[in-house]
Amino acid sequence: MHKASLGKGITQPALTKSLKILEDEIGSMLFVRTSRGLEPTEAGETLYRYARTIDQEARFAALDINNVVSKNGSNIRIGVGPGLAVSSFPKVLVNFHRKFPGVKVIAQMGLTKQLVEDLMRDSLDVIATARPPQELPEHISCIHLFDIHLAVVCRKSHPLNSSKDIGIEDLFDYGCVTFPESDEFIKRSHQLFGQTADKLNVVVETNSISVMLDLVASADYFALVGEIIVPRAMQAGLVRLPVPSLEWDMKIDLMCKTSLVETRPVRALREAWASYRA
Repeated sequence: MHKASLGKGITQPALTKSLKILEDEIGSMLFVRTSRGLEPTEAGETLYRYARTIDQEARFAALDINNVVSKNGSNIRIGVGPGLAVSSFPKVLVNFHRKFPGVKVIAQMGLTKQLVEDLMRDSLDVIATARPPQELPEHISCIHLFDIHLAVVCRKSHPLNSSKDIGIEDLFDYGCVTFPESDEFIKRSHQLFGQTADKLNVVVETNSISVMLDLVASADYFALVGEIIVPRAMQAGLVRLPVPSLEWDMKIDLMCKTSLVETRPVRALREAWASYRA
């Protein structure tokens, strides 16, 4: 309560009184006191979820009105996959800020599973990442942005780089660096490699592009990455291996609440990515 009152810029007694008024209006306690301090009741957790939604809708309403944006400013919380974070996202942000110069962007990088969970908890407003394997609830919309192809990168001195004809089976002799395994990765690798998928020798899983590329540059490993990461890989001294039979397309979607799809900030993000890909 002390920290909360400081955060709101009011006295603790004033906050306690406001909380009591709110509980009287709702007709239920919002917190219970335990040995660990205050913990929310079921009513408190429910009210919190609605409050997060109200906060989000209010921020987007402000972002959607030019006069409010220019005078008060606001913020938008965007989550992106690691491939987008090192490729298109910086340019998309520049484009976005031209239209919303007073808006603070709170950016978070993560893998699809975590980003979707944060979106569902209202910890993020919009995410752009690989399409999740599971169906999303009706109140969440997916807008397709583009497809990316899978690529294999390795260091220039890698033994595979001296081969003219490289097949998928040749990859099994070397360690593979990937992003942490997900249900989608396992599913797609079995589609790609068939019964030999279990021969894929994953030696390191990391959600850091820098760690991934540095590892591959330092040993005879290879990395399975989206083609949008290839330019960054080449900057790190890596090369893309020509593997003709590597046919794996990944769909990249922008996801947010359905109620926010037609708001100006979400439209601006969609247009910025479309412009970048064009």
